[in-house]
Amino acid sequence: MNKIALCNKQGWRHTLLQLSFALLASSLAGCSSSTPERTQIQTTNKLVTTDNQAIVDVTELTGSGSNDDDLFLADDDDLFSPDYSTIGPAEPVIADPFYYFNVAMFHVNDKLYFWILRPVAEGYKTITPEVLRFGIRNFFKNITMPIRFTNSVLQADMPSAATELGRFAINSTVGVLGLGDPALHYLDWQENDQDLGITLGKYGIANGPYIVWPVFGPSTLRDTIGRTGDYFLSPLTYLRPERLSFAVQAVDKVNVTYFSLGDYEVFKNAYLDPYERMKEFYVEYRAQRIANTVGE
Repeated sequence: MNKIALCNKQGWRHTLLQLSFALLASSLAGCSSSTPERTQIQTTNKLVTTDNQAIVDVTELTGSGSNDDDLFLADDDDLFSPDYSTIGPAEPVIADPFYYFNVAMFHVNDKLYFWILRPVAEGYKTITPEVLRFGIRNFFKNITMPIRFTNSVLQADMPSAATELGRFAINSTVGVLGLGDPALHYLDWQENDQDLGITLGKYGIANGPYIVWPVFGPSTLRDTIGRTGDYFLSPLTYLRPERLSFAVQAVDKVNVTYFSLGDYEVFKNAYLDPYERMKEFYVEYRAQRIANTVGE
């Protein structure tokens, strides 16, 4: 009797255990059926969408296969890191080993301008009509054609070299010895304003030290060498007697000064240290001339 009761008791326990497992299985089945049909499975590098079998590479969304914590280590998220995308190209820098000589020559040229060159240019303006002043400027541009032509050839800019020859032929004849510029006004043949300093720069020769020359003004070692070469390319150099050559070139200098009267005064009054700004301006200007040469 006791054995029968014990068997019945164990049978009930076994039955209750089976019922418990059945209830647990049904509850799990109900939970799985209540989830949305669209599920996403995160794999190592892929995001799989089961409803349409689409596969998206996670690296395309994050830019790399790194985990999310790495995103906060990027420089872009650092508010205090410099924004290198906004920093422009470095300005050209030039050595100034002759600083004291250059400053002295800057002041010498300053006095030459205010005491001699400016008064002469203003007197020149008074005694010469405007049409003659423009004619003289055209004449000197025309007669110094060999400088522009030679440098165009040295830069392998044959179209500009041909244009310079054409301009010289037309302006020397139709333009009456270059006093007029019909090649520009009627044919739109632009002057290719070149010099040997630009040519040397285009061949990769650096500026060298900054130098300020009396009368000629700011320059560099490279441009000084270039200016010397241009001197021998200019027909004005070979006028005889020599004092005639100097006199003609002095007229050119005065005429050029007339067209820029007032510019130096504005420049000088605009800066606390005009010497340093003149140096920076000259180097930047020459770098632009080399980079943006006509005919490139």
